[in-house]
Amino acid sequence: MTSRPTDLQAMAELSRRSAISRRGLMGGAAGLGAIAGLGLQTRPAAASTTMTWMGWQGYETPIKSGSFLAENDIDFQPTFVASNEEIITKLQAGGIGKTDLITMYFGYLPIMAEGGLLEPIDPSKVAQFGDLIPQFNAQQSIRFQDKLYGVPWNWGSLPLMYDPAAVSAVPESWLDIKKPEYKGKVAMVDDPLGNLLVWGTVVTGKPMGTLLTREELAKVIDEMIDIKKNHARAFFATYGDMADAFARNEVAVSAIGWEAVAVWAKGKGKEIKYVIPKEGTGMFMDCLCIPKDAPHQDLSYKMINHVISPEPQKVFATEQSAGITNLKAVPLLPPDLVQSYNYGDIDGFMTKARLQPVPPSEFDGTTATYDDFLTEYARLQKA
Repeated sequence: MTSRPTDLQAMAELSRRSAISRRGLMGGAAGLGAIAGLGLQTRPAAASTTMTWMGWQGYETPIKSGSFLAENDIDFQPTFVASNEEIITKLQAGGIGKTDLITMYFGYLPIMAEGGLLEPIDPSKVAQFGDLIPQFNAQQSIRFQDKLYGVPWNWGSLPLMYDPAAVSAVPESWLDIKKPEYKGKVAMVDDPLGNLLVWGTVVTGKPMGTLLTREELAKVIDEMIDIKKNHARAFFATYGDMADAFARNEVAVSAIGWEAVAVWAKGKGKEIKYVIPKEGTGMFMDCLCIPKDAPHQDLSYKMINHVISPEPQKVFATEQSAGITNLKAVPLLPPDLVQSYNYGDIDGFMTKARLQPVPPSEFDGTTATYDDFLTEYARLQKA
């Protein structure tokens, strides 16, 4: 899948600002740039309805599959983003009332709903909601104050990528990347939350690597700075850059991964594999969400229903090597994809790859906040 960033830009500025803190969300768009400067142009169409969408490059694949856009006379205008935080920033900066649909990591939904950035979703208008993987539909974070705010539609994990031609043995632990044989051959990626999902657990042993004390968070960043300075080939801006580095035989293992990297490297003639080490890893589950005051809400619901229907789910899964949520689409998938995502035992998969919340927005006296994380992560970027 291309569902995570193929064209991630450096996120230093986003990581320095508390884009998703409660006070940031409640602050609104005052003083921020005009919508035209954000790539959300709503250009007029003579006969079509212009629909704007924001998400990772590749996430538009199921929207564009089949005849949905033509049948509904939609002029589809996608805006690709470099991070979940960027979507929040764009909504705050004028996207409210001009954006029809977004895709978000499930953990962000409660704070976005509380901040007035999302419309509640009426489950009765999502015909296939009951066909989705129940473990995903049951996640409390897709709800706020008993209202639904997101429809799960794809998922995956953050495994350790490795070049089978360059490793002496399949890595068993994330800490194996620090072995002398891999010095200067480790790939890192500038993915703030993704890195925390992995290394928060590796360093502290806690199953939820995003829920740490401030002291534990500092230790996590210290460990990653050590890897960056003493083991890494580069701190890549994008997962696509990582795939390119594997294809050029510049790296042998990764400090964070994503199943799609293997697909992209294969497209360049290089076979790489991935494994979930003994410490486990992070898991992502992305939702379709309707922004506040979306201009074409009826069409937004139609688009959601299209994306989670079996055929578009099959297209997305096979073209992007992605995990999908509609169980009725699973029999349509190639056997290797069914096995890779372990659809027969989702609970078992989720013991190794765990869905984790975003760090809290306010300090409770114990758990580091998202603002704390952004501050600490800036140390890693600058190291």
